[in-house]
Amino acid sequence: MKIFIDTSVLSDLKLPEVADEMVKRRLGADEFYLSAITHFQVLWGYSSAGLSAEKYERLLEVTEMGIAPVTRLDSEEAARMKPKRGDLLDALIAACVKRHDANIWTSDKDFLKFLPKARTRLV
Repeated sequence: MKIFIDTSVLSDLKLPEVADEMVKRRLGADEFYLSAITHFQVLWGYSSAGLSAEKYERLLEVTEMGIAPVTRLDSEEAARMKPKRGDLLDALIAACVKRHDANIWTSDKDFLKFLPKARTRLV
């Protein structure tokens, strides 16, 4: 199974809730991904706060997490979703998840506007 991790799950509060499961599932057949948007958001957060991204980089390494680019097809699919201005990035991420026929783990209920509940795990 392909699983995308949303920025909201990578927070210091939420990550401990799923970290062990991520490692176990990675040891199985599951593959973890971040959209390029999520990757940027996380790195921007560390940079803006003047913090090291070392723990985040270690997580990427341990889980062998891939970074999925957002493509023209994703942009076109997201536009068809007709998101409100505040949901533009979520729609782009959701389109990327759909293109990969994947699920997403998130704390953001807004993803349910763009993805079926069966593909969205709220953490």
